[in-house]
Amino acid sequence: MAANSIASSTSPAASTQTQNNSPAASQTNAEPAPSVYTDSQGHEVQLPESPERVVLQGNSIGDLLALGIQPIGVDRRFIDESVYLDKEQTKAQDIGFPTNFEALVDLAPDLTMLGYVLDKQYEEVSKISPTVVFDQSLPLAERLPIIGEIVGKQAEAKQLLADYNAKAENMWSELHKAGKLTEGETAVVLIYYWSKDMYLMKTGGLASLLYQQSGYQMSERVKELEPTAGSPYIEVSKELMHDMLIGDRLFILYPHNEDAEASFAELLETSLWKSLPAVKSGKVTFVETKWNYEDMLTIDMLLDELPKLLAQ
Repeated sequence: MAANSIASSTSPAASTQTQNNSPAASQTNAEPAPSVYTDSQGHEVQLPESPERVVLQGNSIGDLLALGIQPIGVDRRFIDESVYLDKEQTKAQDIGFPTNFEALVDLAPDLTMLGYVLDKQYEEVSKISPTVVFDQSLPLAERLPIIGEIVGKQAEAKQLLADYNAKAENMWSELHKAGKLTEGETAVVLIYYWSKDMYLMKTGGLASLLYQQSGYQMSERVKELEPTAGSPYIEVSKELMHDMLIGDRLFILYPHNEDAEASFAELLETSLWKSLPAVKSGKVTFVETKWNYEDMLTIDMLLDELPKLLAQ
């Protein structure tokens, strides 16, 4: 079954937030009591009301920026690979991977957000600043409200999702009207690496946009396939390529570098590739892997980019 459009509500099980109801907090003219937030790993953390010095370890940089939060420290690998940010558009310092604790101390954050946790990382980071763990792998509809709650931007998160849903519905409607998409049309999303490894994707990144109620459908063959536990990727061997890549349209994600493009050019000349139904019908769309992210900024920009890609 195709995925529904992104909803603007969050799962109550994903996170909880309670207020300190001490008498002092309720006194007239008293400063608001700090909120206590229970993160995805059960840590209870006192959050700053409006954090100004946020450090993020993870790939949700575009979510923070969409919410109007400019982080002061990030793993800059995700900036280097992004479509929405060139190297000079943020002054966020690189905290590396794994996290460079000395760099974190120098930044003096008032909030550190961890999209995932390495061994003993939380214990070390939480000595430096209030630290919250969240699951960055959650779908945008669930993840953005959680991030919004952490940084005090719940209303903004809800509005961003509502605007995205409306924009997506309008895009799909225009594609149908223009004859670029037909009712029930299926699509397969394949990601190709320079090492010649190929993977099929059912969720995350580009797939999360394509497989919406008004968008493309999954073929029956794709529905049957199960990814490796904890991963959105399903490996595609050359022997099974013709069997697995059955769909009306084929979306090929590839990294924009010389090695990948050279090996990909070799694949395009093989008889196996040329025999694929979508290739024979001319319904193949090539997409750089920089678009294969589901943060709020990237996926919103992809709504503008997809019609251009389909027109090529």
